[in-house]
Formats: sequence, structure tokens, C-alpha cells
Amino acid sequence: MSVMETAQPRVLRPPKDKKRRRLQLVGLAVIALFGVALWQTGFTPWNVWGRMDSVINLIDRMMPPSFVDWQRYVVAVIETLWMVLAGTAIALVLAVPVSALAARNITTGPVAYTVCRFIITLTRAVPSLVFALIFVRAIGVGPTAGVLAMGISSIGMIGKFFADRIEEIDMGIVEASRASGATRIQTFFSAVLPQVMTNWISLSLYRIDINLRSAVILGFVGAGGIGLELQRVQGQMVYTRVMAIAIIIFVLVLLTERLSAMARAAVLGREAPAKENPFSLRAMYRGLTARRARHGGDGSRARHGGAVQDAPVVTRAAWRRPKAEGRISVGWDAFRLRRWAMGWSAVVLTVGSFVLLGFGPVQLVAAIQDIVPYVVSMFPPDFVTNFTRHLDLMLETIWMALAATVLGLIISLPIGILGAKNASFHPIAEKLARFSTVVVRGMPELIIAVLLVVAFGMGPLAGVLALTIGSIGLAGKLIADTIEDTDLSKQNEAMRAVGSSWLQRTVTSTIPTVMPGIIGVGLYMFDVFVRAATVMGIVGAGGIGLALDASIRGRQMDQTLALIILIFITVYATERFSGWLRRQIL
Repeated sequence: MSVMETAQPRVLRPPKDKKRRRLQLVGLAVIALFGVALWQTGFTPWNVWGRMDSVINLIDRMMPPSFVDWQRYVVAVIETLWMVLAGTAIALVLAVPVSALAARNITTGPVAYTVCRFIITLTRAVPSLVFALIFVRAIGVGPTAGVLAMGISSIGMIGKFFADRIEEIDMGIVEASRASGATRIQTFFSAVLPQVMTNWISLSLYRIDINLRSAVILGFVGAGGIGLELQRVQGQMVYTRVMAIAIIIFVLVLLTERLSAMARAAVLGREAPAKENPFSLRAMYRGLTARRARHGGDGSRARHGGAVQDAPVVTRAAWRRPKAEGRISVGWDAFRLRRWAMGWSAVVLTVGSFVLLGFGPVQLVAAIQDIVPYVVSMFPPDFVTNFTRHLDLMLETIWMALAATVLGLIISLPIGILGAKNASFHPIAEKLARFSTVVVRGMPELIIAVLLVVAFGMGPLAGVLALTIGSIGLAGKLIADTIEDTDLSKQNEAMRAVGSSWLQRTVTSTIPTVMPGIIGVGLYMFDVFVRAATVMGIVGAGGIGLALDASIRGRQMDQTLALIILIFITVYATERFSGWLRRQIL
């Protein structure tokens, strides 16, 4: 027998380069830290399973839902919607100058750029519920505090994405406007705004979805809306009414998300970017890829097939038609009529929201006069008192976020695979998986935490469970989007040709191929959950929010400011570290 016949077949393996070793080390570290996180938060099989009787008992106490006070709920829902419109409008007005000065290509100087970037970072890092707690204590219970909290907290996200869009515009048009003698303001409205208007409309409509989720939980701390009703009935321990309000919130969130998508499609028409959320991980990666391509010198400004691809700029010339010789005017068609109708409807509804909420310039000035002294009284911050306890609670917050992130990925991975058209084994399975992510997204994590605290008691266990349940909607959708963005056709055809089953293709081909994207989803989720975990303690679900709520209620304002600074540093450091780790791994 020859040597060739006796030799064992060689197994091909990826080379052990630096990237692979780095990935293995990070994987081992995550597994070890995940074990510590489960232990620190009490998320053990015996703790969860041992309290299932309490969960069943709570469900029994919540059924059937009682809508006996439906009139109050209808009024609260309408108030919530007005709050969302007013808060988003305030954020949009404030975010425009902030984003313009935070864009490197049109800012007025390094000082303005640094200040505006700091404003964006601060308002993104501090959760809206923290602002609501402060404003409620400063100006009292009611929708005014909720509107201001949503408006200020939205500046960060809107401003960041607005600034990113401005940095991607064609500067040739801007330079031409400047050369013609136009002022900075004239240049902005004539050369900058038309290039980014489509994306701004899209992002604004998505922010309405996000603010609605915020509005239903802001009321729980007294900032008006349906959340205030939830706080009232939950305090009275009338759980049949708690269930009724939870159902109302669920339906309200899903309907608003759907209506927002329809409005976006109606206003933007063919210009609309893909239907996916432009604030998602998919959008972030496509933006990063586009910026790297431009910096690499290829001059490309287009994004292909992405959630936030820059839609074609619709110029007035595209709608112009000659009415008479030597005269050019803008023509009216169904698309333009629809845009104007939707635009004016939005203006009327927004103005109406301020009127019906009784929120005008006089009320704004009065609120500022109450808030400024309240904020000034927080200085100087007290980092000494209860420092060890606050640090322990902050670490508990991070453990909660880490445990929920890994658990969420484990649960969401099969849902994401089934929800991807190019990876699912049947269209019905794909629709069911997508539907499950939509259903879970209909209930904010803090509302879930309110219910779980009743069943599991106060502590981080309820917070981890709430975040894990909420992760199904977020991670499941992001993983499905990531898989659909990956071309699996050739390798799937090759594996079908050799008789591989769907499960074999999934395990040996699909998952390894999209693993970098799954890791990116996990890092993105960790960023989101650190922010979410910081406020879980407000409802008793563990973390630093417990100390924050206690300091505000006890009017220990110097400690309140110290806790807010601690939250800001933690969230910002986590975001930076996650971004660095993402670049190192991916």
C-alpha cells in the first residue's frame, strides 16, 4: 500500500492569526464574566425556578384585565401622544443648531464644536428618566416635566445623527454658496438643509417611536401620561387594572410604530431609506463603512442597500416644468401634494399639542426659573458620602447589563436565524419569528420590570429578567437584519448539493459566516442595556437607580449630582470601550 493511500486526509482549519487569538481570548473573558454576572445578580436556576409560583400567582391576580376606568385611560393616552409630539418638536428645534455646530465641515470653530459635541454626549448618556426625576421634583408632577425630559434627552441621539449626515454632504455646493456672498445661515438653509432633509425627516419619525416608549415610563415617576395611571393603580395593588394599562401601552406602542412607518413611507415616497430603524446597529455599520470609503479616497458618498443610505436628494429641478416660454416654476404632483399635506398636518398637530398641554413660552420660562435653582443646589457634588455603596450599585448595574446581554443573545440567536429570509427553513417560520420580535418590542423593559418586581421581589434578578425579555425584540431583529445583509446563496447552494440539512447548513455555514455581525449586535446591546439598567432601580429592579431615586426623594441634591456624574462616566466609558473592542475584533 502506497504512502498516499495510507495518509490521513488533512483537515483544513483557519490560521491562528492575531485576530483569531484575540477573538478567542475575548470569548473566554466574556464567558468568565458572564458567570460572575449571573452569580452577582442572583440569576441562578434555583432562584428563577423557585419563584415561578409567585409569577403564576401574579398572572392569576392580573386576570381578567379591568378597563373600568377606561375614560381616564383614554385621556392619559391622548396626553401621552401630545407629550411625544411636543417633546420631539423641542428636541428637533434644539438639535438643529447643535448638530450644525457639531459637524466638522460647517462648524464655526473648535470651541463651538467641542461644546456641542459635549452636549450631544451628555444628553445621550443620561437616560430620559433621570431628567424626568429632576424636573418632577423641580416643577411638580405633570406633563410639563415629561415634555422637557423627552426634549432634552432626545437632543443627543438626534444631534449625533444629524451631525453625521451633515458631515457627509457635498461641500462643493456649500463652497459655491459661500462664494456667492451668502451668510452662514443662508448657506445652511440653501446648501446644507436640502441635502440632508430626507434623512432628517426619516430620523425624526423614528425618534417619535422612541419617545413614545420613553413617555409611557416617564409617567411612572410623575411626568404625566399613561405611565402616571400605571403608577397609581400599581401603588393601589389593583393588578387587574395594571394588566389593562399594560395592554393599552402594548397596543399604543405597536400602533404608533406602524403609523410612523406608514407616515414615513407616505412623506418620503421612493426617497425613503430602507424600512429598518436608522438608529440600529445596521445603520451604524453602514455609516462607518461609507465614511471609511470616502476617507480611503474613492470619493463615494453613497450607501448601498442600508437602513440609512443617503436617499437621492430631490432637487426642485426634478419637479420643475415650463409653464411659459422663458419661465420655470415648480409643478405640483401627487407626491408633492402628499408631502405638503403631511408636513402641514404635523405642524398643526405639534402646535395643538403645546396648546392642549398648556405648555407655552410663559410656562417654559416659569419651568426654567424653577429648574435652574434646583440644579444649582446640586453643586458641589458629594462623592464621599456612601461612595462604597454607590460603587457597588454601579457594578451591579454593569453585571445586570452583561448578564442580560449574553442571555438575550442566546435566546435571540435562533429567533434571528428563523427571522432571516435567506436563512430560515420556511416562510411561515420567518414570519412567526419576525412577529415575535415585534410583539416583544411593544412593551418597554421598565414596564416589564414593574411587573417582575411584584413577582420576584426587589433586586437585580427582576432587572436582568426584564432586560432579557426585552432583548428578544431588539437582538432578534438585529441578528435577522445582519443575516439578511450577508450573501449566503453560494455556500447554501453548495451545501444543498452535497445533501446537507437545514440544521447542518445553519451550524456549519450560516452562524460562522455571520459571527462577526452577531458579536457586533452583542456589543451594541451591551451599550443599550447599560443605559437601561441605570434606571431599573427606580422601580426596585436593582442597580444604581435605587440610590438615585432615594437621593432625589431625600433631597440630597449633592449626592444626586454625584450619582448622575457616575452614570454619565460609566455609560460614556462603556460606549467608548465597546466601540474600541468592536474595532479590535471585527
